[in-house]
Amino acid sequence: MTMTARPLKVSDLKVWNYDGSSTGQAEGSNSEVLLKPRAIFNDPFRGYPHVMVLADAWNAWDDKPAKNNTRVACAETMDMYRSLDPWFGIEQEYTLMKPGKVGLKSAVPLGFNADGSEPAPQGPYYTGAGFNVAIGRPVADEHYKMCLEAGIKISGINAEVMPGQWEFQVGPCRGIEMGDHLIMSRYIMLRVTEKHDCICSFDPKPKEGDWNGAGCHTNFSVAPMRAAGGYDCIVKVCEAFGKATKDHIKEYGEDNDKRLTGKHETCDINTFKYGVANRGASIRIPRDAEKSGRGYMEDRRPGANCDPYRVTNIIMKTTGECLAAETIEAGAKMHTAFVFIKPHAVYDKVKDLVKDRLVAEGMTILKEGQIKAEVIDKKKLIDTHYGAIAAKAVSMKPAQLTVQEKAQQEFEKQFGVAWSKVMEEGLVFNALDGAKKLGISPDALGQKYDALKKGVDIIKFGGGFYCGKVETIYVINGFYMNMRSKFTAPGTSIYYYEVEWPAEKMKWADFRGKLLGPTDPGTAPAGSLRNEIYNKWAELGLKAQPDTGDNGVHASASPFEALAERSNWLRASITKDPFGKAVLASGVTMHMTKEWFDDPAVSFEGGKKSLFDLVEDLDAADCLKKLKAIAAENR
Repeated sequence: MTMTARPLKVSDLKVWNYDGSSTGQAEGSNSEVLLKPRAIFNDPFRGYPHVMVLADAWNAWDDKPAKNNTRVACAETMDMYRSLDPWFGIEQEYTLMKPGKVGLKSAVPLGFNADGSEPAPQGPYYTGAGFNVAIGRPVADEHYKMCLEAGIKISGINAEVMPGQWEFQVGPCRGIEMGDHLIMSRYIMLRVTEKHDCICSFDPKPKEGDWNGAGCHTNFSVAPMRAAGGYDCIVKVCEAFGKATKDHIKEYGEDNDKRLTGKHETCDINTFKYGVANRGASIRIPRDAEKSGRGYMEDRRPGANCDPYRVTNIIMKTTGECLAAETIEAGAKMHTAFVFIKPHAVYDKVKDLVKDRLVAEGMTILKEGQIKAEVIDKKKLIDTHYGAIAAKAVSMKPAQLTVQEKAQQEFEKQFGVAWSKVMEEGLVFNALDGAKKLGISPDALGQKYDALKKGVDIIKFGGGFYCGKVETIYVINGFYMNMRSKFTAPGTSIYYYEVEWPAEKMKWADFRGKLLGPTDPGTAPAGSLRNEIYNKWAELGLKAQPDTGDNGVHASASPFEALAERSNWLRASITKDPFGKAVLASGVTMHMTKEWFDDPAVSFEGGKKSLFDLVEDLDAADCLKKLKAIAAENR
């Protein structure tokens, strides 16, 4: 494709399409298959400013991965286990063959005699040099140079055991990058051989007889293997690979049984074993890994013709599932929450009250501090914090909202009219549109909204989801505009505490219901923080008695909301946070996790429900189980 300027990033490129009926991926009557760009490389053949683009194939008619697009599943797995930081390095063996008849498989490797007789037995060719020994070096050298120019993470080359057989190594690469770089390096090899009157074969057994096959040895590690004491993790994963032998072999290339015979530095295809410095094993653990107590492992089973996306996918999946149990268990042991004193209550006596109570309840304060209104406004922290509330108040229309059947019944009981009826009559508005309908400012609407009484003219549909009757219309989250201004008014601030405690010591429901207290501080249990601030407001220095909006203190409604809040306010890393790692290990992808921070309506048990509502008040272990189930239904 010709462009007017060199693309600098994938998003600079357009989606292309091709005739899928010519590749067996579509019918002639509906033949378009899309090519979605995924990675850019320098073009070593045409030179600067030209580029080569790696793309994957998608059906044009339903935007689903096309037949044989294995990259998508691999990318999902890598995303799911991103917190493990997988590194790969692949040793791609290949054999240079003499050209045969067009359309037929080449049968004679370079270096084999013209009369069909075999050369001297293998031995001198491995890492060799010289005429009639390093056969095909011009191809290997040119390929290496081209890959370097392309920006591929190629790390070396060497002559292999059989004449005409070579290897190049690609890596280390992180996650999906491994497949991308190996696929592009193979493409460059095929292009290079066009100029050298030979053919590159990735056949795992290109020559029958007492000759080595060609593999794609895959070196691999995750963060726990590279950490101090990681050798135990390597062994644990090797054991898991042994239990999944058949599943792995299915992904390691066609005709691999001809290569994995138990001879020629391989283990029999039906046998699994691992060992230190053992190149006759299925998995080789380097001697350095044993000595240092950390490192990587080498899976020697993948064949030269393997699909690197399938190989790295199954390797990561088996490893992730093996280590997930520990990660999930660690994430479920501790509860970590984000607590903050709201601007109207940020006084020293309130800080002392809150901190003393948290400590008295056996909680550890990991962090505490002040965040000023100017920072909250500039970084839009409150908008992100109340993302779902803000969206319901400003951007979402009533028809886009999900009101559960039970909530609709409670609405009709309270207001004497069906929810469906007021919707049909156009009497429901978000806060912004409601203010316009009433001809007043959003702040004025907020004042009217604050005067509404629970159980009379305002009802709670769910977490952060309220409907109030203002004059003759029903307004969703009319309090938000006033609420935002309270957090962004110059000179104000919040004061926060990041706290943790053993999950077995206090249930999350008790943390919110008994320690914090419900939204209305006037009805909160005696001894709860909100009730104490409500009763002692003057003594504590507040200017007015707390109410439903200004109720003194906020605390996370669930372990998952706590993760979202810490990610927002404290810029906590999901992949470094114990509960965040447990979420990812439970099968929730990074993309899904971040999307769920906005509390979308998700499919679950036959209906659409608020994500936050589904996990509200759940303990960490139960929350993780529920998130896993939700993820399974929303893939």
